[in-house]
Amino acid sequence: MHRVFLVALLIASLVGSSCDAGAPSSPPPQSFEPLFSLVGDFALGPATDRVDYQSVDPTSQRLYIAKMGAGKLLVFDLMHSKVTAELDGFPKVTGVLAVPELHRLYASVPGAGLVPSLLVGLGMMGLTSGSGALAVLDTANLREIARLPGGVFPDGIAYDPTEHRIFVSDELGSAVLVIDANENRLVARIATGGEVGNVRYDPLTSRVYVPIQSRDELAVIDPVKAVVISKYKLTGGQHPHGLAVAPGAAIGYVACDANDVLLAVDLATGNTLGRRPVARDPDVLAVDPKNKRLYVASESGTLSTYDITNPASPVTLQDVFVGEDAHSVAVDPETHRLYFPLANLHGHSVMRVLSPKT
Repeated sequence: MHRVFLVALLIASLVGSSCDAGAPSSPPPQSFEPLFSLVGDFALGPATDRVDYQSVDPTSQRLYIAKMGAGKLLVFDLMHSKVTAELDGFPKVTGVLAVPELHRLYASVPGAGLVPSLLVGLGMMGLTSGSGALAVLDTANLREIARLPGGVFPDGIAYDPTEHRIFVSDELGSAVLVIDANENRLVARIATGGEVGNVRYDPLTSRVYVPIQSRDELAVIDPVKAVVISKYKLTGGQHPHGLAVAPGAAIGYVACDANDVLLAVDLATGNTLGRRPVARDPDVLAVDPKNKRLYVASESGTLSTYDITNPASPVTLQDVFVGEDAHSVAVDPETHRLYFPLANLHGHSVMRVLSPKT
């Protein structure tokens, strides 16, 4: 989430909307050759000012979408390319993460947390501050089962399957919140010393990583002790925000939106392995493990694609304009299709779907 948009978000009024599923609209005029073909644009309801993170649940063939400006969570059927449920009751929604093994869906909700007086009563004032929240939903019935303190502006979400802990980046609160996933309980607030970006867990190093945007660093968190154990200097990067982890390689990819570079970082040592140019104003990153592709969506609407056959040395394949404000990307690991929610296309929100060519 970028600083300019955050300021606008804090002063903007909430815009309500509803969502209608439907057939794809007319194809856009731009070409996605040679890497992609257009599957179609599918209805996500009325236009809004922003759509944010997404999360694929391959076990249920669902894509969960944070329709941020409308304060809604959308459930998108990947098999039939249509919205099957619309969940509201959120002032805003930013981060979203499905955890199939727990049958849980987690959503970051800015401006909807417990008030400070209630935190005092619960003895949690030392753990968090602000009015953000983390909503916990049961994916079987899509009902909310808990709403936990989320700091000032909760954003990215990660899951550690070994410790059964959820990690939430509180972007404006300069912290990472730690949630016990078994008990739906806030257990720690980890101060990072600066504004944070997205958060990821790496199973090879058994560590959690989060960029510190205001310090050009990558913080390393021990998920058991819930403390920052190291900070890596991100050489050559300015204002790191987006983060992805290469499957089975202990290598992180960090997108820096102030100077438009992608860094490959050895997560075990902190060494910066290389720099690659990326489309202007990068935001959300997604990895296709089987196709060995890294995708970086940007606020400028352009997608950067990399071959990560050698995880330490991404190879730039193509930059292509996807659509206005196409800053969020998700990948279906089975079909390899790419999903880009567009907040406002001719007065409607749509899901633009691309298919990679062999």
